[in-house]
Amino acid sequence: MLDGKRSLVIVLLLAALTGLAGCATKKAAPAAPADFADDLGPVVADPIEPWNRFWFAFNDSLYIGVVKPVSKVYTTIVPKYGRDRIENAYSNFLFPVRFVNAVLQLRPDMASRELGRFLVNSTFGIGGLYDLAASKPDMGPQKLDFGQTLGVWGFGHGFYLVLPVVGPSSLRDGIGIAGDVAVQPTTYLQTPIVLTLAISGAGRMNRFPEMIDIYEELKRSSIEPYTAARDAYVQLRAKIIEDARRSNPVFGGQRTPAAAATAP
Repeated sequence: MLDGKRSLVIVLLLAALTGLAGCATKKAAPAAPADFADDLGPVVADPIEPWNRFWFAFNDSLYIGVVKPVSKVYTTIVPKYGRDRIENAYSNFLFPVRFVNAVLQLRPDMASRELGRFLVNSTFGIGGLYDLAASKPDMGPQKLDFGQTLGVWGFGHGFYLVLPVVGPSSLRDGIGIAGDVAVQPTTYLQTPIVLTLAISGAGRMNRFPEMIDIYEELKRSSIEPYTAARDAYVQLRAKIIEDARRSNPVFGGQRTPAAAATAP
């Protein structure tokens, strides 16, 4: 019998997928005029904007008031060499997420690449502390997640969604997060909740400094940070999915060695 943690993730995932499938059958909104579409770039519905703005303000206070000072202390205590080792180990830990999504995207080449990276880094790389596989041609880290997989198969954003702590997302990518959590090792292995939180917390803590730098640069360069964050997120995800489709022979694309960017 499934443990409670895994069952909850799967139930939420199935319920959300059902809702998204239902949304996909509805009539699409009128497209933007052709002469404006290129200037606007990818757009996403934002029907719950007041709710999203509330969480955007909450996250802003959290990032600046808590995450930023904690990141400064963290980077002082843990040198870059140590942070790189933690990042490599955390990325190696998330191998099942990328492997499963490569399979779901019908990319055996990317799945075998992920398997090869995992075997090399887990053994000769001392449990993933060193990314030795990246030194080989076409064996660099890949970006693969379930939100991307849904997008490759034709699911749209659904609507824009700001998640507490996590930040910008969408209905599709929110479901994607649940899907990725469902295949993380700590979900289906009998691991204590303390260990689960410790692994996830260490991985996220290690990425705080880079995240804060990007976030503050976005705020400095925009008049309206909420809109800027939303548009930047939508455009980034649209590009990631379009690149994945173009490199996928199943969807009429051409297979390329550099199919994706840095791993999650």
